[in-house]
Amino acid sequence: MAGKYEHLFTPLQVGKITLKNRYAVGAMGGRHFIYTDKGAYSRNGIEYWVERAKGGFGLIMTGSNVANLTVDPFDKVNGNPNPLMYQSYFSAAAKEVLDRVHYYGGKMFMQVSMGPGRMRDGKSCSPIPKFKDPSKLTEELTKEEIAEKVADMAKLSAFAKKCGYDGVEIHGMHWGYLLDQFAMAYTNHRTDEYGGDLEGRLRIHKEIIRAIKDACGEDFPISFRMCIKAYMGGYNVRTLDGSNEVGRTIEEAIEIAKKFEEWGVDMLNVNTGTYDTFYYCVGPYYMPKGYNIELAGQLKAAVNIPVFLAGKMDDPDMCEKAVAEGKIDGVTLARASLVDPEYPNKVFRGQVERIRPCIACTNCIESNLATGYVMCSADPAAMHHCNNGIHPAQEKKNVLVVGGGVTGMEAARTAKLCGHAVELYEAENVLGGHLLEAGAHPFKQGIADLRKWYENELNRLNVPVHLGAPLDAEGIKKLNPDVVILAVGSDHFIPRIEGVDHEKCVSCKDVLLKTKTVGDNVVIVGGGLTGCELAYDLAAVEGKKVTLVEGLDDIMSSGPVVPMAVNTMLRDLLDRFGVNIRTGRMIAAVNDEGAVIKDKAGNLETIPADQVVMAIGLRPKKDMIDELREAGIEVYKAGDGARVGNIRSCTATAYEVARNL
Repeated sequence: MAGKYEHLFTPLQVGKITLKNRYAVGAMGGRHFIYTDKGAYSRNGIEYWVERAKGGFGLIMTGSNVANLTVDPFDKVNGNPNPLMYQSYFSAAAKEVLDRVHYYGGKMFMQVSMGPGRMRDGKSCSPIPKFKDPSKLTEELTKEEIAEKVADMAKLSAFAKKCGYDGVEIHGMHWGYLLDQFAMAYTNHRTDEYGGDLEGRLRIHKEIIRAIKDACGEDFPISFRMCIKAYMGGYNVRTLDGSNEVGRTIEEAIEIAKKFEEWGVDMLNVNTGTYDTFYYCVGPYYMPKGYNIELAGQLKAAVNIPVFLAGKMDDPDMCEKAVAEGKIDGVTLARASLVDPEYPNKVFRGQVERIRPCIACTNCIESNLATGYVMCSADPAAMHHCNNGIHPAQEKKNVLVVGGGVTGMEAARTAKLCGHAVELYEAENVLGGHLLEAGAHPFKQGIADLRKWYENELNRLNVPVHLGAPLDAEGIKKLNPDVVILAVGSDHFIPRIEGVDHEKCVSCKDVLLKTKTVGDNVVIVGGGLTGCELAYDLAAVEGKKVTLVEGLDDIMSSGPVVPMAVNTMLRDLLDRFGVNIRTGRMIAAVNDEGAVIKDKAGNLETIPADQVVMAIGLRPKKDMIDELREAGIEVYKAGDGARVGNIRSCTATAYEVARNL
């Protein structure tokens, strides 16, 4: 049934094993969901991996297991205990996972790591600036410590084989972690045999590969997680277009790949970027899909072992073409596999429209790095379906959802899946709420796809949807529901200033939805994510001259935290396309000339503009919760109507309320 995706579903040989298709699950974090305090897979973790095998993935990479038991241990407080510390606990859970993964025809590799080095305050190959605090230098690993780390990698790999894993993945020259630091001339300043030329800088990699093969046998597959271009302009310095590279070029990556193949690596799992250039590691919405394909194609042409590629590869048509043309051998999906574990099966069955889309917001990565908890905007239950999944309601109720934005759609979908009778009422003539304007950006197709997915799912589930049907408290009472979920959403805030009714003063919503046009010179008031993205859109796509005015001392500094990958890339894009950013200024008036702004000292300045676009923020809409409660109706508020947030907070509150009715 693979149809037009026959190359994606052709089996592939990796060393001595055969993968049933070309889809792999990329390593994800979520240590507090996946593991117990003794380092074994939790019940939730077991079901997480099995769900992806059942969903059709041919290969699953576990999250990184750091091998070091004594030297430079990683993240003592929050990190997973090393599997070797409590072997009986780990192996028992691993056996169950592997037996069930194998039942569905999947293969599973344990990812093993030497640690993050400068990225997380660990020791490194040389005294170099730490990522979090470049004013401080890392400690340098001694040769004795290097030898112990190599031995630990081999021990952990041998344990993985004993547990029944089908192979290991070395993590790797990836995200700028320790093995990346050894390999790069920019970060490796050693003068012993572990430094110098490329051969010296790769000595530790060769020793690890050979130690694992010696411990596990030549037939035990090794995948190597590898960055093929760093996009580094220096320590904590990004280079958006890849020029002035000081980290790794594709030319050097090709030479490294050839050496890895010679030394016994069976597969390469590649992407780009380091923590210094994080938006290449985890491409946000602004990064085009498949942004690494051409680089991967250059590397693939130089080696004979399979090459899997990560980095916004969630487009089956694009991936089928890349595999068919021989640019890659397989596709690694991390975020997309988190959002929809049935991704490959849906592609295989020709049900691509049913894939729940990843919107590339990178909130999952940000939350995991900060807390160890993975939180997904598109799937509020991602990585914890076992703990917080949908279960049949003990008492079936008539549920009325008021509002058809993302909150209302998620609430209606979840309540219906729980077995309730659900109806949704939306005042506008279309579903989506703020998804409509957010998805109007050409670089936010994922959000437009999410809106369409919800619309399709509600239709598939036969949820009655009433459009153009505003409801007040009296209208709700007449419908006599058992439960009401108010998902009324929020409105754009327009300040009460002189000239607010001037023809030049427009709302960002009107600009995004194309109900009003803007001229060549535009002032945008509000430097939150909405204003910054509109500034980038108008400057880059439409070629406008844009000035961005923000009352605080920095843009993107209020409201929900903007993830690092989104924040840094958007700043670089605003700079590239010449957006004039004026912080510490408030809008004072709009007049015939343009925008009048005021600094903290009260000084006024007029910026000529054809239009002044208000993107100051959102305010919850008024609702009728008190009146409904007084009438004895069970009622809940969710989403922006309760507290303005983002897509993640909206879907999370909707899911929590609806699944517990």
